[in-house]
Amino acid sequence: MHAEPVRDTCGYAVPCMTYEEDRDLHGKRFSREDDASLNEYFTQKEHVATRLDGPPGLPLPLPPSTV
Repeated sequence: MHAEPVRDTCGYAVPCMTYEEDRDLHGKRFSREDDASLNEYFTQKEHVATRLDGPPGLPLPLPPSTV
């Protein structure tokens, strides 16, 4: 794999921050879904079957969750 930077910054506008905690928004959002609704959601997204860098993306329909 070869990667090239697409953006660069001098760092002057980047604030100094410290890590406080992981964000839980992603987990909360998808915990409200079941396998059928996730399959429907992802099937509607045109960028799911192929990643931006070319290889295949998520297999659709999604395999059953193990949780």
